Amino acid sequence: MAFDDEDPVPSSALAPAAGDQGADEAPSLEDALADETQDFRLFASLFDKKQAGGKTLRRGEKDFESHGTRAQQGALDASRAAMQDVLSYTRSHKPKDHTRAWYFPDKWADMPPAEETEGEKGAGLFARERVVVVENEIKGPLGQNTGRVVTGPGLEGYKQTPGWLKTWLLPEEALYLVERGSLDLWWPARGIEDILPVTKQDGKDNDNDDDGTSRKFEDYELGVPLSFQAAYALLIGKDGERGKVSLEKYQVYANLRRTGYKIMRATSITLPPDVSTRSSSSQPSPLQTLWQWLFSLSSFSQTNPPSYGPLVKPGLYRSYNPIFAQLSLLSRHVPTPNPHASTPSPEEPFRIHFHVWKSSTTFSKTKPPPPDFRIAVADARESSVPTLEQLTALLERCTPWDPPEIKDGLGAGAGAMYRRLKHAWRNAVVAVVDRGLISYVRFGEMAFGEERLYERVGGGRGAKGKRGGRGAGRGRGRGRGG
Repeated sequence: MAFDDEDPVPSSALAPAAGDQGADEAPSLEDALADETQDFRLFASLFDKKQAGGKTLRRGEKDFESHGTRAQQGALDASRAAMQDVLSYTRSHKPKDHTRAWYFPDKWADMPPAEETEGEKGAGLFARERVVVVENEIKGPLGQNTGRVVTGPGLEGYKQTPGWLKTWLLPEEALYLVERGSLDLWWPARGIEDILPVTKQDGKDNDNDDDGTSRKFEDYELGVPLSFQAAYALLIGKDGERGKVSLEKYQVYANLRRTGYKIMRATSITLPPDVSTRSSSSQPSPLQTLWQWLFSLSSFSQTNPPSYGPLVKPGLYRSYNPIFAQLSLLSRHVPTPNPHASTPSPEEPFRIHFHVWKSSTTFSKTKPPPPDFRIAVADARESSVPTLEQLTALLERCTPWDPPEIKDGLGAGAGAMYRRLKHAWRNAVVAVVDRGLISYVRFGEMAFGEERLYERVGGGRGAKGKRGGRGAGRGRGRGRGG
């Protein structure tokens, strides 16, 4: 097991990812997720109050040290003034693009929590967590993987009730749309039956009076619009709090959405039968610590004293294979599809929280394909470096078996070996959030012991093989003076 410290972000992940505006070409993940400063002066030069809704901030260079010059001070003052102008602007919604949503946190609160498994039809609903309902369908690319209509087995009692067959949003989805100015979130002053009345088959509302008339409420009789700060207060909370999302998870969600990736809450995977149906009475043996492992080696050497002499027996060797076979004293790690019986259950925060797809991937919200990346979110201030047990539980219990592909003719090359090791047999990405600064670290279960270089370099094909070691094959090896 190892982690990729040279490429701290999902490597192949962040190959072309288009943004929400449908850009033809997007920067790589290293460029898109880099810790760079937003250039408000460039944004101010493109700022048009009539068309400000479609503008986005662009990154610029940052001076890390003071020059003490008037030019630098003038540029700093201009950037501050531009930032104040940009932040003081009041965003408005065009009538044709106006999408209003309402905050109803108790609509699905009575639904029992259900275990949602990846690959099942309708998985990823998370009905109890959906607290924002949209009046009209979300248009454009934003609605392709945002929101769900709460339907399915066990919901027969909710049919023909207010809010039925409407799109409901998770807290991170609603807050992201509010933040980018695509959603107008309102606080209800009346019940959901007045705001979203049930429509009969003849097109009339169910709240009609006996005389056939129904009262039409004005907008501000129904509720009041919420500010961005109020939306944060309602939708940001602690882990495990129903209808809320932690600040760290939302920052990762919004960061990937702005970069152009499609992201949804993670569902659990199906473990092999011999592990998932294991009886609860069988207690797995705890994993050994490093000290216990060293002590076990010492005890083994005392009870089974080794014979004196060299590790490699003297003799004539025409290949490195028998030499390295004698030098192999410890067992190597061999990845297997079935998790080990002693692997513990995953613990927070080292468990998968989000599934991520590349922007080019098209799928239905009710039946998404296997994700390109599985991301866990950890707070740098509340958690420490994961232990071997935590990483083992994360990879074996939360990620599926995904061995590298070995094509004919590519299995023996050094390049293919590096690709196999980098792909790993299981892999996951941990997003470490440190007060808003996000770092992506990829962990993978590797098998270095299975890559036996001496079999290819040291004449592993025998005495008659081509390109054997020095002295292998017929005759004597060529001397230096040759």
